[in-house]
Amino acid sequence: MLKKFKTKKGKEVSIRYLCQSDTKDLLELYNSLVDEKSYTIASKKFTLEEEKLFIKDSLNKIEKGKAIFLIAEVDGRALGVASIKKEDSPMLNHRGEFGIILKKEIRGEGVGKELMSCVIKEAKKFLKIKIVILNVFKENKIAIGLYEKIGFKQVGEIEKGLKFWGKYKDEIIMVRYL
Repeated sequence: MLKKFKTKKGKEVSIRYLCQSDTKDLLELYNSLVDEKSYTIASKKFTLEEEKLFIKDSLNKIEKGKAIFLIAEVDGRALGVASIKKEDSPMLNHRGEFGIILKKEIRGEGVGKELMSCVIKEAKKFLKIKIVILNVFKENKIAIGLYEKIGFKQVGEIEKGLKFWGKYKDEIIMVRYL
């Protein structure tokens, strides 16, 4: 356990590392994002087998020092996950790619901010990276605002850089120097 805190609504949250037993909760989380057509990478539902493989691969990356995957647990359920994956190339291995997803029921309660802060701290410590990079839909103003609060700066934009349910959307690239 890395951190415990209460949300703005008083829910108890634990932030900890990913484990195999998170499979069903994360499958439900990911597939719920597909259902709501959220501004995330979730565009096709996963099967239980696909999620098991994803978790196995993620745990392997953690073990090899190539990634950090943290879970936000509320009432015994994994309701959020944040990750930073270190680039493999020697030219790029000083930087990591950030991602986060949260269940709708805990958004806007400070969980994302705490989860992001923890994953960045762990990545700096264990992955020894110097730069964290993320990509976000230009339309996702709430996420962009959160990223800016955490210290990310917009460094670029790719017009029609993301495909979202059959339509092209503009993409913002953000970085945070550690």
